[in-house]
Amino acid sequence: KEELKEAKETVKQKIAEISAGLPKKTLPDGTISQVTIVPFYDRTQLIHETLGTLNAALFEEILVTIIVVLLMVAHLRSSILISGLLPLAVLMCFIAMKLFGVDANIVALSGIAIAIGTMVDAAIIMVENAHKRLEEWDTSGRQGSRTLVIVEAAKEVGPSLFFSLLVITVGFLPVFTLQAQAGRLFKPLA
Repeated sequence: KEELKEAKETVKQKIAEISAGLPKKTLPDGTISQVTIVPFYDRTQLIHETLGTLNAALFEEILVTIIVVLLMVAHLRSSILISGLLPLAVLMCFIAMKLFGVDANIVALSGIAIAIGTMVDAAIIMVENAHKRLEEWDTSGRQGSRTLVIVEAAKEVGPSLFFSLLVITVGFLPVFTLQAQAGRLFKPLA
């Protein structure tokens, strides 16, 4: 956003510099006629509106996801854990985007939305399995430690979750081979 502001200001300064040297002529009736540069394709407002809409949509997605997690998991502390990671994950995505020079455009924000859905899906599966194993542990007379039960539950679904997420990741790798305009458009998604 700051880069966009700086670029816009630089263009305005250059126009002001050039305008002083543009031809002017005094007409017979005494009016001064001068060539002027008039911007007719300024998309700054559209870009700001689009980014605002996407930020609102991302916030709404996180909010709806929190509600869905609360309803599906039906355990407040687990829901807070899963939901609390969402803003942190989005923040980490933006930090990584900044480090790798990826612009926060519509396509990149769409990729973040896809990632949020995938991350929540994996977290719900992990938490649900842990709850199921803890219920069995409670009814079986509590043999072993609670931590061990949770670790075993994570080991049970961990490999499946890892490989399902790996398949999704590998599915995005061909996007990095795209060239020219298609590459510039879709690489931020991946």
